[in-house]
Amino acid sequence: MFGRVNLKEFISGSLRTRIILGVGIILLAVLGASSYFDVVTQVNRHIEENEKRAMEISDTVMKSIEYPMLDGEMEQVQAILERLGTLEDLEIVHLCDDMGIIKRNGTDRYDVNRKIVSKITLKAFSTGKLAQGIEKCRRNNIDIKILRSAIPVYNEKACYKCHGDEKPLLGVLSVGFSWEPIQETLVSVRNQNIIIAVISLTIVGFFLTLWLNRYIIRPIVRLTRIADEISHGRYVYIFEKFPRRYVRCWKLLNCNKTDCPAYENDTIPCWYVPDTLCFGEPSGKFPRKLDRCVACSVYQDHKGDEIVRLRDSFQHMLYKLISYEEDIKASEEKYRLLFNANPGPIFIIDQNNFQILDINERALHAYGYSREELVKMSFINLGHKPTGEVVAGFQELSAGQFGFFTKKRHVCKDGRSFYVNITVCPVKYMGTKALIVAITDITESIEKEAQLIQADKMTTIGTMASGIAHELNQPLNVIKIGSDFLLKMIKRGEKIGFEELKTVSEEISGHVDRASGVINHLQEFSRVSAAVQSPVDINRPIRDVFKVLGQQLRLHQVDVRLELAENLPTIMADHNRLEQVFINLVTNAVDAIDEKIEKMGPEVERSVTIRSFLQEDQVVVTVSDTGIGISSSVRERIFEPFFTTKGVGKGTGLGMSISYGIVHDYGGTFDIKSKEGVSTTFELRFPVHYHYQASEN
Repeated sequence: MFGRVNLKEFISGSLRTRIILGVGIILLAVLGASSYFDVVTQVNRHIEENEKRAMEISDTVMKSIEYPMLDGEMEQVQAILERLGTLEDLEIVHLCDDMGIIKRNGTDRYDVNRKIVSKITLKAFSTGKLAQGIEKCRRNNIDIKILRSAIPVYNEKACYKCHGDEKPLLGVLSVGFSWEPIQETLVSVRNQNIIIAVISLTIVGFFLTLWLNRYIIRPIVRLTRIADEISHGRYVYIFEKFPRRYVRCWKLLNCNKTDCPAYENDTIPCWYVPDTLCFGEPSGKFPRKLDRCVACSVYQDHKGDEIVRLRDSFQHMLYKLISYEEDIKASEEKYRLLFNANPGPIFIIDQNNFQILDINERALHAYGYSREELVKMSFINLGHKPTGEVVAGFQELSAGQFGFFTKKRHVCKDGRSFYVNITVCPVKYMGTKALIVAITDITESIEKEAQLIQADKMTTIGTMASGIAHELNQPLNVIKIGSDFLLKMIKRGEKIGFEELKTVSEEISGHVDRASGVINHLQEFSRVSAAVQSPVDINRPIRDVFKVLGQQLRLHQVDVRLELAENLPTIMADHNRLEQVFINLVTNAVDAIDEKIEKMGPEVERSVTIRSFLQEDQVVVTVSDTGIGISSSVRERIFEPFFTTKGVGKGTGLGMSISYGIVHDYGGTFDIKSKEGVSTTFELRFPVHYHYQASEN
């Protein structure tokens, strides 16, 4: 096992080893096959030569004994066979009759009158044709191989007087040579061929190895080392040490186009240089330009072989890597400069878990955290009580989309809170799905907006002063009457009955609660409301409007109709600000009815209808009046700040503008439908709070 592991490591250890081993195996296979076929050819040739020799000797024997046999001189035949038996390597020479009995034997007299057992001789008897082959024969108690030839002796006319004409075959002459000398010759030939093959393999392998090492292995090893250096990022160092191959095309072509990018450029061959002017116009970039370069004599004469082209490709790759690295560095510096120079905080976060991946310098200053602290946090943790709107919005964004989230409250490290707008878009960052989140601090504008809204509230309260006074005077009058009654009864010394005392106390307590409720609601409405959103049932701020405007509507004899759907889903808003929106709408409705009365008389219909209902995952509120209506020119400007159709001192022109801003902040829409002289309807739509949607599903 150890030996096999080492062999495997040896084989896979280096390219040089694999190439030399592979070429060696191929050479060994080729030379081995060549030597094998050469040996086989020579063996067959030697066998054929010995078979031919056996045939020639057999033919000579037949011709030598033909006349003695015709004359019946068999002793002379024996003498001829015995003389032939003295030939080197001749082991068998005998003559047998038509019965297969050996009659004459030139190598062994004691073998005469013995029945033949040779298969080759028997084959010659049976077929009547020449038979040859190798077979074993026993000599001196030793089995040896011999190459035997058996030649049939035919009964010819000259033989009829002694043997008659009935027998076609008179006998068989067998001649056999020892196979051992032949085999030794064959072994010698084989060994000689093997030695020649080994020597040839060694010589060819040696010079082939030198050639491969110089022209293939060494350049590939050098390129491998260069690739290793490239993987470590040392592009510039390797490029400076890279063996240059100078192809000075401007000299070869006697070119004087000094504005050509390849002119006096020794960095890379000209066919890699983009926008060369060889053809009178910019040639484009590699490899597209190569279609034209292949016809150029410079390319044809200097393109080199595959190894040279591979080296040129490496050099070009290094050149491009250096260029790309410089471009990337410049781009990164530009990105980092823009990233850090942005006046607002910027975050790059993971789109899946909102983990902060990178931040600019402004974010560190704005939030008070260090870079190390922020990259360990989730972006959601920077927000104060983050809503599902932000989380769901971040997750649903896809490539090419942008998200915008307004008036979100964020918290610094020291606990200080501020309001921001969030702009977000999806990107690819370090191979992962990420989001670029830009933060805009709107705390100052929120504060100014709150002041403006507060001023509008005070204006609204001022215009409702008479109605509020009436709401307070009525319970005060009841309290005054009750207290005067009790004081008179005490001064007169009269006894107050239990039922009377109970009735007076209950009336006083009830009207105190009524007055307190009006005052508390005024305090609640007049407070400065924050921009923080929370789940709100929209029917509640609608009903609270009439705690403030109830008396004013009664004084103007306006009929109020509330058609509010029950169990509506909540929306994300602020109760106080929504109440201000509906107060503005109802107040404008009353003013529109008053204006209609002035123009058409007191007989006109005086009604305000407020409906709420659910439609396509939106909570819808409509405020309709039977007032004077709104012209198209006024509708186009109705949401402009300080625009008003009322007389001087009767309106600031901010009510509708502020109402529109509040509705828009809550993701809602504001639509107006009006017919001059007939009616006006304001339609408000708000998206359903996501918690409600989740519970429905």
